[in-house]
Amino acid sequence: MVLGFNEAFIPAIVAGTKIHTIRAGQRWQAGAVAQFYARAQQPDCYEFWGPRPIVAVQAVVLTATALRIDGRPLGPAEQLALARADGFATAAELLAFFADQPMPFHGQLLHWTDCRY
Repeated sequence: MVLGFNEAFIPAIVAGTKIHTIRAGQRWQAGAVAQFYARAQQPDCYEFWGPRPIVAVQAVVLTATALRIDGRPLGPAEQLALARADGFATAAELLAFFADQPMPFHGQLLHWTDCRY
């Protein structure tokens, strides 16, 4: 299955500092193989990282000010850790990235490492 990424995230993914991604919907399952693409669904799309298995999937609910993983609210330190591991400097920056989505946002946190929250 294809995971499309904004090119700004590519260096962090390849360097191993962005270790998961948040996606809308419920289509992903542990064991699925993700193909990492930039410019997905564009004629000039390209795979920037080899296929990786999605080793775990956690349910995510975002609001303008809060994060819940598998139904559990995250405190400020956990929100910051998740945001940084998702390629953002702060939790506020991560939440702002999703500000154009209807709230609350329901989705999935896709892991390709053994990190969990």
